[in-house]
Amino acid sequence: MDVKTRTRARILDAAERLFAERGVANVSLREIGAAAGQRNNSAVQYHFGTRDALVRALYEDRLAPLNARRLELLADLSGGRRDDLGALVDIYLRPLAEAMRDNPRDDSHYARFVHRFTLEDAPVSPPLGEDVAGGIREVTARIGETLAAHEPDLPPGNRAARLRLMQLLVTATLADAERRLADGSKLPLPFDELITDLRAAAVGVLRANSELPPRA
Repeated sequence: MDVKTRTRARILDAAERLFAERGVANVSLREIGAAAGQRNNSAVQYHFGTRDALVRALYEDRLAPLNARRLELLADLSGGRRDDLGALVDIYLRPLAEAMRDNPRDDSHYARFVHRFTLEDAPVSPPLGEDVAGGIREVTARIGETLAAHEPDLPPGNRAARLRLMQLLVTATLADAERRLADGSKLPLPFDELITDLRAAAVGVLRANSELPPRA
């Protein structure tokens, strides 16, 4: 790895941590450069240009392998399970959960960054490409379509609210688990049990008081 690539990686790591801790809008590029060990105050601008470009690069760097995993899981769904809400929620959360558990970087803050970004409801502009975000878009769309099919009278606003509650529940739980793993703290449950319970809770949020079948 050459010097430029190493510097870029250090900047992304520093940005991930600071954005997770304080929010994207509350961290200056100069602070990120300093946290990455860069003496040049313009180092971040040199490598990424703008804050939006840095956020985009962070997502592209971290999301690409998660996207590939989601697409793989989606491809494995048989026809009869394409509207299986439990399976779709599992595909939504499992790639991030696996990455958080298996990430070789002890200083990873990606799950916490994703939660902060979700909490702030901050879009990436222009939108991320299909090679980075196609999987998350498809599974989210399928979850919405499943809700609409089983609850045709549910107003779109209520459906969108349930989806956001599900997203916040998933990202908050995984962010907390990542923090605990990083601190050497004990998870509230063994990892696999935690993910199983999180999936069930997320499905419950989506179903609310509906008659949506509690499949798998």
